[in-house]
Amino acid sequence: MADGCRWKKVASALIKVLVTGAVVAFIIHRLGWSSIASTLAMAQPHWLMAALTLFLLSGVLGVVQWRLLLANKDVHLSFGRCLSLYFIGMFFNNFMLGTVTGDAVRVTYVRTSAGSVRGGIAATFLDRFAGLLAMACFAIVGSGVLLKRGLVDEGRVATAVIALVATFGLFFMTCAFIVSRRVQRFSFRIIDLLPIPCKNMVRDMLKSIALEVHNRHVVVPVGFLAVGIQAMRIGVHILCAASLGLLTAQNFQYFFVFVPILAILMLVPLPFGVKEGIGGSLFVLAGFSPDAPEVPLVMEFLASLVGIVASLAGGVFFVLSRVRTAPMKEPV
Repeated sequence: MADGCRWKKVASALIKVLVTGAVVAFIIHRLGWSSIASTLAMAQPHWLMAALTLFLLSGVLGVVQWRLLLANKDVHLSFGRCLSLYFIGMFFNNFMLGTVTGDAVRVTYVRTSAGSVRGGIAATFLDRFAGLLAMACFAIVGSGVLLKRGLVDEGRVATAVIALVATFGLFFMTCAFIVSRRVQRFSFRIIDLLPIPCKNMVRDMLKSIALEVHNRHVVVPVGFLAVGIQAMRIGVHILCAASLGLLTAQNFQYFFVFVPILAILMLVPLPFGVKEGIGGSLFVLAGFSPDAPEVPLVMEFLASLVGIVASLAGGVFFVLSRVRTAPMKEPV
């Protein structure tokens, strides 16, 4: 059984690597390696260093937010421990494809460190949800600005904006459940009426992710932190655009709509290159360098590479944690 699971993991990883290779090969074939290389040569290093610094700072604030949520669920870890676990999760997000994998790794380490499974799951879910909710706020404001300025026209971006607003509407419904006792009571009544298996376990898990709206010492700082963190993540894409000379006063608001779409895609374990291709295509549709579509595409690859470089710290933490927990060999 263990061998079967191991082979399934190997096969899954191999498929993802092959798909990634195929996607990258298709992009190079479609746009031309010389065009991509010349675009990369245009990138100004000081803007990329600013993007890396901003991403790392957003990660540190993410640690503060996650630790606050863990403490609210009676899981108490030092800042240093939370820092290492958060960046380990970030490392797995980038190298195992998809945020769900990194979140599962964080929960596993919390269970090992503090012996709490439910608290780790609840805090990690709320941490992820707070980020998506903040992205929703940015997306709705950005969409409103685009609509007001008449920039959503000819059906080029309208579909993306409508889909985005509809999708994030679900997050606001979930938010109402998290912070409202009335909505929670109504939801539990519905659950009691439904013929679902493991009903008590479902109720207990839902209760664990609920926050009291009057619990301002948690809700207020988490709200401010989430907005700041996600603004910085959007800022990384903006700085990558600036490095390629794409940023103007007329187009920066598109980042507040398209980057949240990419944040949703990160929940799915997509091979490397797919999200970047979709992001680059959205920016081309919005009028970013229409005569040179490789430039917005390279911009999105640069934004992903900034995140990958920042997450390498998590790889170091992971290796060190494995070394510390490795069993010592007994002397002969």
